[in-house]
Amino acid sequence: MVRLVCALLLLLLLLSLQVKAASQADSLRVALQHAKSDEERMRVSLALADKIYNSDPFQALEYAAEAVRLARKFNADSSLIAAYSSQAKTYLHLGNYSRALEIYQVVIHDAGERKDLYWLAVGYGNMGSVYYFQRDHENALKYYLLSLDQYIAMTSAGNDKRTLHKGNLLNNIGIIYSETGEYEKATRYYSEAYTLSKETNDFEMMANVLNNQGTLAGDQGDNALAYKRYNEALELRKKNHDMLGLARSNNNLGNFYIEHYQDDVHAEPHLKEAIAIGQSIAAWQVVSSSSNLLYGVYKRHGKYKEALETLELHRQVRDSLFNEESTRKIAQLEMQFEFDKQQRELEASQKEKELYFWSGVIGLVLLLVIVSLLFILQRNKTRRSELEQAHLKLEKVNLQNDLVLKDKELTTNIMNLLNKNELINAISEKLLDLKQHVAADLQGPLQKVVLDLQSNLQPELWQEFEVRFQQVHEQFYKTLHEKFPDLSPHEVRLCAFLKLNMTTKEISAITHQNAKSIDVARTRLRKKLNLTGTEHNLVTFLSQIDKSV
Repeated sequence: MVRLVCALLLLLLLLSLQVKAASQADSLRVALQHAKSDEERMRVSLALADKIYNSDPFQALEYAAEAVRLARKFNADSSLIAAYSSQAKTYLHLGNYSRALEIYQVVIHDAGERKDLYWLAVGYGNMGSVYYFQRDHENALKYYLLSLDQYIAMTSAGNDKRTLHKGNLLNNIGIIYSETGEYEKATRYYSEAYTLSKETNDFEMMANVLNNQGTLAGDQGDNALAYKRYNEALELRKKNHDMLGLARSNNNLGNFYIEHYQDDVHAEPHLKEAIAIGQSIAAWQVVSSSSNLLYGVYKRHGKYKEALETLELHRQVRDSLFNEESTRKIAQLEMQFEFDKQQRELEASQKEKELYFWSGVIGLVLLLVIVSLLFILQRNKTRRSELEQAHLKLEKVNLQNDLVLKDKELTTNIMNLLNKNELINAISEKLLDLKQHVAADLQGPLQKVVLDLQSNLQPELWQEFEVRFQQVHEQFYKTLHEKFPDLSPHEVRLCAFLKLNMTTKEISAITHQNAKSIDVARTRLRKKLNLTGTEHNLVTFLSQIDKSV
């Protein structure tokens, strides 16, 4: 019963706020109809655009376009900048970031020429928001700081509007630093934003900053402070009947209990409250998030009926959001097309004869230029393609030749090492035989010579070979193991020798096996490589096994 009464109260409050906003917009429409001059019509159109950009963004764009047209007519620079800013703000709300970015660049350019610090600050700040919504933190921070420089250069004392804008800007900068892990800077900017929100007595910004401070504390592991800030934001939004803020605060607290305390019991009522408020005010993003979290709560506690109902709600809201976004994008494209069409018609009506004449001349010149450019570009493209193909062929040949040369060097080096070992052993044996037939005083020096020779032996020829082989054919072993994982280490070693096209005699010299054993090993290897009964040459097969890679 209590919940029903609360829900009814929330609904009545929401309806009253909607009625109030609608009545203000209707009053402005009436004023627009009775405007006695174009200057008055311009001011009312701009006020209407700013009033309804949330509820009816496409109509807001029409009013803003009318304000732009009239401001141009009277060369009212300040009003023109305001009208441009209203257009860009609405495009930003619609998610048309490229169009919003273009218009904000115009705002910044015009404000810069007039040295209007306020509109420079607004332009830079909203440019930062455009980049933030595209997850470009670097550029977002760059423009936020440029905007802050303009506010610092202004005297904002006693001007609540500028102070409020500066506070929101500081809050946005804090968000950037928080999301990029620079917590100390985030803490400082949030603190400054909170101070300004108290100065202007703006409860909405105060609650937003408190909520962000809670998120920051949670990211830093201070759950007690995070819980405190979330609740402070919740109570502030209750006090000021901020329905959307209440929905977001309850969603944040529900998620906080789950993420930091694994406390589903306390999370559940907050998530239910967020869903109820979100449904009443059509805040479907909050409903989607909260229903998804609540589904997890019910599922973990075996409440499968409730879990199924909540999951169904989440899916419905998600599908609705997707359809709404698609519809909005289509409408946005249609509106953009209509605006462009109207602009062309307006310009055509003002300079029809001159436009037709110059359009024909310019069109013909452009056509000739385009055809010429296309011809030149196509010819250059063909030449570049031919050069690239020739370069690639040459590079391929060079690589193949280089690989063959390295294979020969590798085989030669190993055989040289082997011959060196055999020579050292032969000389050592002869010196030892000679030692028996020389005087006693010469036997010691001869023994030392033998030891010196033996110290230059390199017994681990396979290890030396494997290291150098991998430097030249680093992909070979990987490919071989992936395709034939059952090969033994001895068989892998034989594969490496055969890839280098080494003869049985050379392999025998390195491995100290007789030729017959190596032939038997080659037969077994053919079987493991599935070459038995085929005409494939074993050496050719191994030389090409990693070509595709």
